[in-house]
Amino acid sequence: MPSLNSNLPDQGSQDGDSTEAGSSSTNSTTTASHILVNNKMLTRMETTLAAFKEFQLIGREKEKSEIIQLITNGDGRQFEVISVCGMGGLGKTTVVRDVYQSQELRGKFEKCACVTIMRPFNCDELLENLAGQFGYEDVADMIRHLEGKKCLIVLDDLSSMREWDAIIPHFTALETSSRIIVTTRVEDIAKHCSKKRKNIYKLQGLELNDAHDLFIQKVWIVCLHTAFV
Repeated sequence: MPSLNSNLPDQGSQDGDSTEAGSSSTNSTTTASHILVNNKMLTRMETTLAAFKEFQLIGREKEKSEIIQLITNGDGRQFEVISVCGMGGLGKTTVVRDVYQSQELRGKFEKCACVTIMRPFNCDELLENLAGQFGYEDVADMIRHLEGKKCLIVLDDLSSMREWDAIIPHFTALETSSRIIVTTRVEDIAKHCSKKRKNIYKLQGLELNDAHDLFIQKVWIVCLHTAFV
């Protein structure tokens, strides 16, 4: 004969299931809350960094426009190298990267790439980086497919003529209206890269008012960013 308790639910099991379900629900809610908070923080940080990038361009609109003109107004039948030079900390990288991403240059080149030259200098690694940005499997594939194409290449922080002499032979087959932009601290390196003096752009320090505004904005952004972390 079946026990009188045989048809009764297992209270212990039921309680355990209930506890587990409650725990699972709590964990899910906690995880969802963490994801929501993290996403909000990420969005705020992205907004902060975007604002920081914008503020870095304070007082450089004129320079940006002039460099774009050097790129677009040159002899379309001739390969040109534009060198942006100036002491460290002036914002050469910031200005040139903004030029590279500008609407004015969008669609004017078939292939574009922007790399910072790492230390110690390694030409093979630099070329592999460029090949990856261009979307090619390797350097040989890049050189083969870039022949005759109109390209825009940014080489940021060139520190010696030797580096330039190692890089440039790989791009002699580019289409004649291609452009390479170089940033360097040394004017002699700029002259070595850009044979035409008009293609050497010397970045100067900010005007006092612009420098003050940039400092204030940077302090504000850093404080804002700290509040989100």
